Amino acid sequence: MKVFGVFSCLATLMAGALAASPGTVSAHQHQSGDTRTIEVVAKEFAFEPARIEVAPGSRVEIKLVNEGSLSHNLHIAGEGMTTETIQTGHTDVLTVTAPENGKLAFFCKVPGHKQAGMAGEIVAH
Repeated sequence: MKVFGVFSCLATLMAGALAASPGTVSAHQHQSGDTRTIEVVAKEFAFEPARIEVAPGSRVEIKLVNEGSLSHNLHIAGEGMTTETIQTGHTDVLTVTAPENGKLAFFCKVPGHKQAGMAGEIVAH
């Protein structure tokens, strides 16, 4: 009985922690003045987070951190904005203004990376 109670308690705690986490923004974020900074981690072949939710028209500073073993960058589709292609352990930053309503797609421009699933979106609502 005691073992079942412990497992039941642990399951409840884990479910609560998962429900409290939106899964769409990184834990590494902060707001300074009118600009919100969000850390996006690049790995093979994904961005974490891949979905960033922001207020319409807000300024967002994206800090790309490469934790993968390959070179990566982050390109904002339709905006002509791309970070430098960075090596493992390096970072680069770009700032973008969110649309008034809608989405901005982003992806890694290194050949083959987008096709392998390295893409995401900034959603303003």
